Amino acid sequence: MKDELSDFEVVPFDPASMATSSLGLAKAVWYKRPWFIITVAVVVVVALSVLSDLPRPITKKEDAASQNGTIKQINVDVKACVFAVSESFSFYNKYVAGTLKASELAQIPPLLIGDQTACSFASQPVYDLTNNIQPRETTAGKDIDKVLRVAQQWMTNSALASIEDIQFLFNHPGNSSKIADLTKQQTNLSQTRQLALSDVHAAEKDLGITLVPLKIPVLPHLRGT
Repeated sequence: MKDELSDFEVVPFDPASMATSSLGLAKAVWYKRPWFIITVAVVVVVALSVLSDLPRPITKKEDAASQNGTIKQINVDVKACVFAVSESFSFYNKYVAGTLKASELAQIPPLLIGDQTACSFASQPVYDLTNNIQPRETTAGKDIDKVLRVAQQWMTNSALASIEDIQFLFNHPGNSSKIADLTKQQTNLSQTRQLALSDVHAAEKDLGITLVPLKIPVLPHLRGT
């Protein structure tokens, strides 16, 4: 057996002389490697995200549609307070004129409490107006943002104060200090409304179109003020 093995020629091991395996010994080209592909994918996603966040120019038509939408939202949110302050003014004028019946007088105090709530921060519309409306940030949008702030002031300052004065005067008729304050609040309501309309007109000038009307009405004059 020993003699038979000695008949074979001993050949030194030479890796270079071996055939290349087909089982993946060849290295992948660098740009085909998984780490490079994943890195490129991440960079592309981040770049697209940044580009999508960048402001883009909008057309006058798009801007106008956005500002009209904001005014419509403001109109929805001021509606309850507009009704409330109009109702309280009507009650007061009838009270001063002496045209209210005893049965009607008994019903008015709780109605005035509801009117007061409608113009206060306790109401959902006032909360929405304050927190949930964001005008588009264009030149016209800045004007409409002023309208938003003025509408809030109209509701929670002058309208609310007027209703509270009327509540007091139903219980303390003829109180001079409250009548004086009610006179002041009536003037404030008118001036604040004009300021809001002026801001709407400024936005219309920026856009070159007429926007939807702002539904803050002219209130009736209060008797005795």
